[in-house]
Amino acid sequence: MIKQLASAIAAASIPLLPLCAHAAPESQELSISIGKRSDNLDWNIAGLSRSGDFVNVLSELTWSDVESQEIRGSARVFMNRYFLKGEAGVGFITGGVNQDSDFLNNNRTFEYSRSNNSSDDGTVWDLSGGLGYLYEFKALGGRFDLIPIAGLSYHKQNLTLTDGVQTISTPGLTGPLGPFSGLHSTYEARWAGPWAGADFSYQRGKLKVYGSFEYHLAYYLAQANWNLRGDFAHPVSFEHWATGKGIVFSAGTEYNIARNWSFAAGFEASDFQATDGTDRTYFSGGGAADTPLNEVNWDSLSGFFGFNYRY
Repeated sequence: MIKQLASAIAAASIPLLPLCAHAAPESQELSISIGKRSDNLDWNIAGLSRSGDFVNVLSELTWSDVESQEIRGSARVFMNRYFLKGEAGVGFITGGVNQDSDFLNNNRTFEYSRSNNSSDDGTVWDLSGGLGYLYEFKALGGRFDLIPIAGLSYHKQNLTLTDGVQTISTPGLTGPLGPFSGLHSTYEARWAGPWAGADFSYQRGKLKVYGSFEYHLAYYLAQANWNLRGDFAHPVSFEHWATGKGIVFSAGTEYNIARNWSFAAGFEASDFQATDGTDRTYFSGGGAADTPLNEVNWDSLSGFFGFNYRY
């Protein structure tokens, strides 16, 4: 599906590429920034309980307040009125918590097992590129730019579970309450697909304010290694896939501090959901089993500052 989406975007861009190829860049801009980021991700599956009954929420995993230190870079090129941009970022996780809950009855009732774990290691990645067209307007003594734009993006969260503590236990079904050793499970989530939206900015003198909005169609794929489950295969214990959607919004300000340099500060917020997917579990003795992946939710908030260089 990802290849089909990429082919569709490429095909839609073909009529514009010759125009861009023969146009000399009017201006180019490179940016680098650092900041702090916070992510939340959760998912839940349905399936057969230990008693053999189908449960609409069998297991639920939640990662909360996953804090990371982030560095990002971007390049923007204007060729006549055509506009190309590319952005990449990586964050190094420094803190976060996880909760793993299992249920025997529908609607999250009879929670027979819960562990609360640390998630203070891993990385988050973002990659995006797009092609747009510039419209300029004179307004309020300055200039307003509007750029409808479309492109492709890829986002990845490498999450962990460590320092496990059993906080709800049912005799005969789970281990004793309290800390347990050896937990080092991983969950790698990926979101990829096309998006469309608009960049906009207003500049007057040395000051510029800007923002962007993107609507994403996303194909979701995840792999997990549940290291303490001897009945699961390793290094891939189970996989998730689903289709979803999301939005990304950013805003900020720039101030020219020299002829080609400006200082920038801003924020970016993302909110993605995927539903009606599949959970495929691989067993150590061979074979696999599928069960419904009900939903996946991911949101992220970044605050950053840095410098832009135009030439």
